Amino acid sequence: MRKSLVAALAAIVALSVVGVAVADNVYTVGGSTSPKGKGSKKKPLPIGLKFDFQVEEEDSTIRATPIQRFAIGAEGLVTYPEMFPTCKFSQANSSGHKSACKKAKVGGGLVQNIVGPAASRTVKIFCNVSLALYNISGAGKHGGMAIRIDGDPKEPPLSDPSDKTINCPTPIHLSIKSKFVPAKIAGVAADELRFVVPPDLLHPSGLDNTVRNTVSQIFKRVSKKGKRIGGKSRKVGFYSAAGCKGGKRTIQATFTAEDGVKSTATKNGRC
Repeated sequence: MRKSLVAALAAIVALSVVGVAVADNVYTVGGSTSPKGKGSKKKPLPIGLKFDFQVEEEDSTIRATPIQRFAIGAEGLVTYPEMFPTCKFSQANSSGHKSACKKAKVGGGLVQNIVGPAASRTVKIFCNVSLALYNISGAGKHGGMAIRIDGDPKEPPLSDPSDKTINCPTPIHLSIKSKFVPAKIAGVAADELRFVVPPDLLHPSGLDNTVRNTVSQIFKRVSKKGKRIGGKSRKVGFYSAAGCKGGKRTIQATFTAEDGVKSTATKNGRC
């Protein structure tokens, strides 16, 4: 089945002679935290985080441009990955990631992609993969996560954009290394999650791959040990709220498409 699917995709690439349309990606983001609360630098509030984003083309008849770089964060949300179990990126990138990184799992979700030949952006093939998020060591000074995605081909192939079944025309089993970077969002200190999508994921089997919808969740985790903050030992979350201006919290994501165009999308939610 895998050979026939790859052959079919290759045929689409070979036969596609339609000119490449030029337009821009359109991005939307959303999310929420639980429990609600502003938190503060001196007393961070452990939270769970839900985050989603969508990508479309201005011209709905064609696929969006593949996205190469991501930077995702929210006003006043900071991370304490050093306070929680980790696994190595090599383990998160292996076939045994579920057992090797069981204690390091901090979230998960669904990624819905759309793929097709670069020569014909009107061709739309749906690819849904599962998402697992692992706290990893060796990600740099401020820590980071392995973004693990998995999907295999099934029959029949996906035809309904709203279908959330895990099913992708080409097998995908890999992790993307990401890192946390201190930033300011809406003027408030925060930690952004930044990562670059590897070439073999941007172009599986020679096709263009674009994320069209992602739904993710970071679990609420509370450290067993206290962290020294403001002269006191406080238990913190993997993600914690440490400030918010007014009653709204700005959720923000910056996307850099493969053509170099950078766009930032924001949404305000309750603190």
